[in-house]
Amino acid sequence: MDEAGMQCDSAPKTGSLEAARRMAMRHIEAFVQTFSDQQCLSVAATSWAPAALAQVAEAARIHEAGHLRCSGAEVGRFVVMLRNGSTVLKSCAAFALLQFTMPGGRHAMHHASLLHKAVAGRVLRAAAAAATAPLQAKVFARIVLRNLEHYPAEAM
Repeated sequence: MDEAGMQCDSAPKTGSLEAARRMAMRHIEAFVQTFSDQQCLSVAATSWAPAALAQVAEAARIHEAGHLRCSGAEVGRFVVMLRNGSTVLKSCAAFALLQFTMPGGRHAMHHASLLHKAVAGRVLRAAAAAATAPLQAKVFARIVLRNLEHYPAEAM
């Protein structure tokens, strides 16, 4: 096959791959949105009051997620996603970390320990304070920080 033939064959694949990526990002965003009450998020973001954060956390809770157990590498990937330029990936990562650190979760202490070892507090604080971060990412990151306070690094 000549070089021109290879370019023609790869162009549709690249285009369809990009379309699939955009569709996947829309689905991820829609999934996170289903657990996001915009009014509760706005109240929580303006006050950071524990009651408002607890209300957002309960609305976002997926009870079955408490049974999941992640490795350090998996938790590390979510922390890296918080630094990503994509607002969708930031929200997704904060949402996932929220699920894994919910008090009462079967492996919440394990996940908190992994986050402490990854020194994720700094990244979570930056995500919660970022002016350009989506509201969900900010509030979910703040709740994860609050959840980590339930499991101090010194106690692990």
